[in-house]
Amino acid sequence: MKSDQKATKRCILLLVPDLLFQSRLREQASALGYDTALADTPSSVETALEANPNLVVIDLHADGIDWRSAVASANESGAPVLAFGRHTEPQLLRSAREAGCKKVVPRSQLVEELPQLITECARA
Repeated sequence: MKSDQKATKRCILLLVPDLLFQSRLREQASALGYDTALADTPSSVETALEANPNLVVIDLHADGIDWRSAVASANESGAPVLAFGRHTEPQLLRSAREAGCKKVVPRSQLVEELPQLITECARA
């Protein structure tokens, strides 16, 4: 039975340095049956993508994270990307969509609709 559980293990990769958002994301992911992993450097992103996460969540305003490179790497690995940023920067949100994110939302929508967004964006 444990081997079946390992086979169905699901994970969300977080590129989110803000501790408040990390906490919210981890809590909601856990409630939906996902483990979470954090990445904050290009090499840690690459390593984490090797674990084949069901979803990658990226804060477009995260210092030290090249979100464009992370999106490209996630797309190459087949992991869908849910990105979020400030509603006051529509061009940035548009750029993230154009870069290949599956879904791009303002922070307020992320907070309000997090369970639905995870369910909608994560691959089976």
